[in-house]
Amino acid sequence: MSIQNKIRIIYRVEKIITELQTKYPLHSDAANELNKLNESLKNVVDYLNKLDHLQPNYTTNEIDKYMAAINLHIDILGAELKNADFIRLQKGINIIKTVLKFHPTQYSFFEFIIMWIYGFIYFI
Repeated sequence: MSIQNKIRIIYRVEKIITELQTKYPLHSDAANELNKLNESLKNVVDYLNKLDHLQPNYTTNEIDKYMAAINLHIDILGAELKNADFIRLQKGINIIKTVLKFHPTQYSFFEFIIMWIYGFIYFI
C-alpha cells in the first residue's frame, strides 16, 4: 500500500512533465531534458514495483542512484525552463525526495497523512 502511494505521487509529477513538454518545442534542449527526466521517473517507478515483489532480504540502497540522475536533470532544466515552470517542477521533485526518505515497504498511517499534506501543499 505504501509503495503504491509513492508511485501515485510520481505519476502526478509525470503529469506536470507532460504538460511542460507541450509548452516547449519538440527539438529544444528543454524538451529533450524533460524526456530524460520522465524516463528517470519511470525507472524509479519500475524499481519500486520490483521492490514490492522482493523477498524479505530486499535492499533500498539503489534509490540514491535513481535520485542522482533525477537531480542532474533538474539542475540542467534550471537553465532551460522558464522560472515559473521550473519552480513547479522542482516542487514536485522535492515531494518525491521527501516521500522516498520514508522506508519504502512499510505502511504507516502517519506516512499517509504526511504524504497527503505534502501533496496538498505542493500540487494545489
